[in-house]
Amino acid sequence: MRNATLTAPLFAALLLAGCGGALTPTLSGAAKAPAPNAPDTCNAAAYQTLIGSDAAQALSLPEPKRLVGPDDAVTSDFQPNRLNVALDDTDTIVGVTCG
Repeated sequence: MRNATLTAPLFAALLLAGCGGALTPTLSGAAKAPAPNAPDTCNAAAYQTLIGSDAAQALSLPEPKRLVGPDDAVTSDFQPNRLNVALDDTDTIVGVTCG
């Protein structure tokens, strides 16, 4: 009986610990704006003219790049030389950042 009385509270604690919200790294539908004075490590400034264009325009961008839609989950790894191209729900470019 002693094992059952110790197991139930432990099981309940583990169950509750697993109920925390899962973290899903995303760009929230748009590329996050770079921090002020952040270095332009991927030359994103040169591609700001693409904002408002169709996503097909982003295909000509140099690698590494990733296109991110409003509901796309993305990894949270930061690659300073990667272009992040944020798209809206109509596949229009809404942001170009490094990371």
